[in-house]
Amino acid sequence: MQYINTKFYSIIRKTNWKKIGLIFLGFIAFCWFLIRVIPKPSRAAYPCQRAAFPLASAFVIWLTGLFTSSFLLLKSRRNLSKNNLVYAFGFIILFVTSIVLFPIVNPYSKLFAKNTVDNKIVNWDGNRRVASQNSNVITTFDEVGMVKSTKSDASDLDFEEIESLVRKSVELAGGISDLISNGDYVVLKPNLVELPQTPTPEFVEVSGIATDWRVVRAVARMVRELNPDGKIYIIESSSAVSTREILNYYKYTLENIPEVDQIIALEDSCGAFENYEDIHLDKVFLNDTVRLYPDNMKPNQSPEFYINKVYNNADVVISIPVLKNHKVAIITAGIKNVAIGMTPPNIYGMSESFFGKWTKIDHGYENLNKWIHDFYLCKPVDLVVVDGLQGFDHGPTGLDGLTIEEMQHNMRLIISGKKALSVDAVCGHIMSLDPTFANYMIYLDKEEYGVGTINSKFIRINGEHVSKVREVFPHNEQVVTNAIYSDYEPPTINIKSTKVEGNNVIFDIESDDDLNKVELKVNGVLLHQICIDNFSNTSFEVNEELLPIDSLTLVGYDRFFNETKISIDYSAIDESESFIACLNQNYPNPFSSTTSLSFELRTSTHVTLYVTDLKGNIVDMIVNKKLPTGNYQYIWDKDVASGIYLCNLACDGKKLIKKMLKK
Repeated sequence: MQYINTKFYSIIRKTNWKKIGLIFLGFIAFCWFLIRVIPKPSRAAYPCQRAAFPLASAFVIWLTGLFTSSFLLLKSRRNLSKNNLVYAFGFIILFVTSIVLFPIVNPYSKLFAKNTVDNKIVNWDGNRRVASQNSNVITTFDEVGMVKSTKSDASDLDFEEIESLVRKSVELAGGISDLISNGDYVVLKPNLVELPQTPTPEFVEVSGIATDWRVVRAVARMVRELNPDGKIYIIESSSAVSTREILNYYKYTLENIPEVDQIIALEDSCGAFENYEDIHLDKVFLNDTVRLYPDNMKPNQSPEFYINKVYNNADVVISIPVLKNHKVAIITAGIKNVAIGMTPPNIYGMSESFFGKWTKIDHGYENLNKWIHDFYLCKPVDLVVVDGLQGFDHGPTGLDGLTIEEMQHNMRLIISGKKALSVDAVCGHIMSLDPTFANYMIYLDKEEYGVGTINSKFIRINGEHVSKVREVFPHNEQVVTNAIYSDYEPPTINIKSTKVEGNNVIFDIESDDDLNKVELKVNGVLLHQICIDNFSNTSFEVNEELLPIDSLTLVGYDRFFNETKISIDYSAIDESESFIACLNQNYPNPFSSTTSLSFELRTSTHVTLYVTDLKGNIVDMIVNKKLPTGNYQYIWDKDVASGIYLCNLACDGKKLIKKMLKK
């Protein structure tokens, strides 16, 4: 003991204040690490904990070395001090051993994966997709359905109301009858992540942290109706500890969701830890020209990706995330829900009992975005249904120091679509986040991938408008803050001229640089066409079932879905001089017994003038012959019942129609 006392005294006497300060900071960092990380292991990935860890580990190493040299190696230390050759020999052995072992244990035994810190935004070329189109008016685009509850608070919604919202949203996105056939096996992937900071009953539903089980059940019911003989699985993987515990907390049980056949915790369905040949896994290879994530950063430093067989063999995959932002990915929705959430824990998890992926997947800005791109392309989803009932900021799991209620957004939304990238882009705009700041979304925005786009020119939102539901979702991470936009001003539009050529309505539009696309409503019906370029010559073709035209509404959007609407008085529009005929409105209209039908013919041609009912049945053929140039007028006095009739003028392969009302 006399030696120990002397030893401690010697250390204290020789230690200067800088060393004491280092020891003190190390002790504080160590205590902070224990207090913060033990209750919630996922905090170990927080930047502040990464900064504290070197100090904490240095303190532990110093303390261990101090006690080891003082208590365990007293005799050896006295002997070694008399023999410098033994010191040198021991050092050489340790040095050689470290060289041999380093490549063996790296990177598996890293406490934290080496995270890239380059926050450089990848350049996005929004004109590339536009340039590939054959016309400035497109009829092929991605449709996203968005509906909002009329209830004032998301917590007031019951299952029947949630199911109604889900069904409406999915139908607005095109429905699922073309996706699912009887006998299919379907995987539903919610987003549960982990337990809330305080796992009390009030956060089980509409928490914003995790997908509400009732949304998943509503989707399952829709699938089961089309697929009575098939299989439906729910698969989820925790970002921390037991997935089954998290499933149970959030009420994911067969009793609550009887439409599904099995609820799978991913760690129970991927085999043994670090068994790369396990029969429960498939290996997926992406082409070298597609793959972005560095092979030397993968667990076994090889090109393949490992994927669960149940998931990989599914006929249909439906991603059901929540509406929230993310500290690295910026926007986390349908894509990231599977690109991280479906990575097998036995391959990419920290250990056999802790399933956080940040040890084996680089969660730095550069490489995490590349990983999401790669792993998502291994198995793209077929449908996304976003639980936007309760939005959540400071995602994915919240910010310490803020209560869950302070981070919630009472959105009452359900957002759906078949192209995940397009749905996720819309989710970004709902949160005031610019998708062009999320590198993985830029990487995936290629037509050849067929997974959607972030280019709002090619996205139509059916239902609610972004400008009516958008809120700002804040975050403490600068990479997210940089993506938040505040441009809510709609584009400025001036219609210089409007003309009609047969079934085509042509606009000459003058606008500011913000105008991104133009849509047209005819008689209140939105045409399945979008003008994406060259707005000075915007031509829409009107289907015959919408003729005659009574009203026109032009809708222009900027790239953030801010919109400008202009209603046009169609009665003031003359048929184009470039067309060979001009049909005038009958007079009087409405009429009781007789009315005058007139038209102008600018070129001699064969003309058919006739009257039909609304079903298209011909009521009276008035003219059916070749006529010379001139103005023509006919009195129509046929005895017909009261109602709406259509006056049709057909010539030169085109038809003009006017609506008439018989009193």
